[in-house]
Amino acid sequence: MATANLGKKPTGFRIMGEGENALFLKKVEGFPRTNVTKVAVEFVNPEGILLKNNYDLTNDGGYAAFYYLVTIGCEMDVDEKFDIGQIEHKFVTAEIVHKEGSRPRADGTVAIFANIGKVTGPADPFYLEGVTDEFIEDEDLDDEDM
Repeated sequence: MATANLGKKPTGFRIMGEGENALFLKKVEGFPRTNVTKVAVEFVNPEGILLKNNYDLTNDGGYAAFYYLVTIGCEMDVDEKFDIGQIEHKFVTAEIVHKEGSRPRADGTVAIFANIGKVTGPADPFYLEGVTDEFIEDEDLDDEDM
């Protein structure tokens, strides 16, 4: 039997704000492990809000979005073969847009989802305890970030 511990109430869901956001690429995974066709990326902003995005490299839209994340956001030149792990723990700037879900809830409201509209460039490193602290140096931060 599979069990889950549900002994505490949910604390609420926070959605990443619309507009330009600095994001840290917390986790990057490719599937399948060889000849990757899907890339799952976990982003986190300076407030600690998580955004997950999947890139389907088998369609033009997903391929283009991932290509711009790598080349514009991470400022990397890529050859035909590319190790996706190279972008993990990088900082990028992206425009976040909100979109309404298509299915109404029981109370008639619809869910709002945060999505990456476009990646606009690299971002300055930011400090987020337990998340980015081991990947940045103190000299990379502005005084207000510490």
